Amino acid sequence: MLDINTFLAVGVAVLSLWWFSVRRPAGAPPGPWLAVPLLGHLLLMMKKDPLEQFAAWRRQYGDVFSLYLGSQLVVVLNGYKVLKDALVKNADTFSDRPFVCLQDILTDSKGIIDTSGPVWKAQRKVSTQILRELGMGTNVLAAKIEEEVKEYIRVISESQVQPLDLKHLTQASVSNNICSIVLGKRFEYDDDVFGNNLRLMDAIVHDSGAGAAVSYLAFLRHLPGDFFKFKRFVDNMRLVMQKFIKPFIDEHNSRFEEGSYDDFIGAYIIEIHHHRNRQSGSTHINDVNLLKLVFDIIVAGSETTSTAIRWTLVYFLHHPDVQDKCYEEIHRVVGTERAPTIQDRPQLVYMEAVIMEVLRYANVAPLSLPHATPCNVEFGGYTIPKGTLVIPNLASVMRDPETWGDPDRFRPERFIGEDGKLWRPEEFIPFCMGRRICLGETIARMELLLYISTMVQHFQFLPPETGKLPSLQGLLGAAYSPKHFKVRSVPRMCLKKETSE
Repeated sequence: MLDINTFLAVGVAVLSLWWFSVRRPAGAPPGPWLAVPLLGHLLLMMKKDPLEQFAAWRRQYGDVFSLYLGSQLVVVLNGYKVLKDALVKNADTFSDRPFVCLQDILTDSKGIIDTSGPVWKAQRKVSTQILRELGMGTNVLAAKIEEEVKEYIRVISESQVQPLDLKHLTQASVSNNICSIVLGKRFEYDDDVFGNNLRLMDAIVHDSGAGAAVSYLAFLRHLPGDFFKFKRFVDNMRLVMQKFIKPFIDEHNSRFEEGSYDDFIGAYIIEIHHHRNRQSGSTHINDVNLLKLVFDIIVAGSETTSTAIRWTLVYFLHHPDVQDKCYEEIHRVVGTERAPTIQDRPQLVYMEAVIMEVLRYANVAPLSLPHATPCNVEFGGYTIPKGTLVIPNLASVMRDPETWGDPDRFRPERFIGEDGKLWRPEEFIPFCMGRRICLGETIARMELLLYISTMVQHFQFLPPETGKLPSLQGLLGAAYSPKHFKVRSVPRMCLKKETSE
């Protein structure tokens, strides 16, 4: 048995370890003081919705506060002014990504989402260049999306007005747009390989919250079992990259000598060869980065847009008057003889306002992606140490009463000025801001307009016959997603017949 002195010595050692692992450095932002050994404030975060907890801590400690995840110091930034000061005015010190164990396990910190410094800059530059050459934001890309939307509408029409969960179909259709650009191929919705990879990507997004926790609390991944789903998270990422994406890269490499390309992978491979042949070329343009880069683009580009479309359906069911106004505008501007096109955008003011309100109200990426400080930073009267994880709380901006007046009310008219034109306040930042702003914003906004306007043109969306409405509370993972729900898609032609009869 331990004597009292040994027991006291062990107790002092444990307390000392706890104290020094979660003691805030001098000058760091304030925050909750009671941190659990090894876990930090994780238990407090798990007691309630993280967004609600952050809002409570903001009221208590101010727009810049700190907490601990394990022994990792985390600083949360709140409010538009603070976010702009950090991400735009001080971009040099707030644009890095934190290092997590997942990077070593999977890709040695490659790609575009997880990287910092020269690696990230090289991927961002070449990706922007290639996407621009492939028609990002132009009528060429819009025409391809319009064709995919037609197929999406056709499949919905086959539902025979039966209540459906449109999650898988919407993910498949939106993902096809990204796959066409990146892989050079679209898939049939019932393709088994495609469907399996969509399910894997959905699981990756769902498990990303727990995966991130284990990344910052590395000891958890050595515990028996897979309570936090971290092993599943890693295995699924490997499967998508190695079994789904890599074969496309290998195929593109095998026909490189053909010298032409019409997709992202082909263009990137040409860049790899150009950089190899130039002594001043970047060593970061390589096959390892390409594999993770393609994964990043496909997952991010598929998930956020399809999630926003499903949130739109949720709000249509809760606010049928909004859906009716959308249809009235489409009927007036486009009619019923042709599908909406990107050229109709200037006249679809209310539809654009609805999309903006969906992005604000649903806030698909409320905490964006974590940033990190590459050096000690003096900010807002505080000293933020090197290596601090920084969370931009976009929810604090998108639901700010001082900006929006009635932020908890779904009201698209807030984005229409007195002159009847679309109004976009600078506080509208669903795609974040600064150097790390979403690479695919232009494509996403184009997709949302074409999908939602065409959907409303063809269907009236109604709840199941039971009248059950979907929950307005979502699930927080890599994205803030609606809970599963079913909707009836009633063709407008059927409604016309019923009215005439």
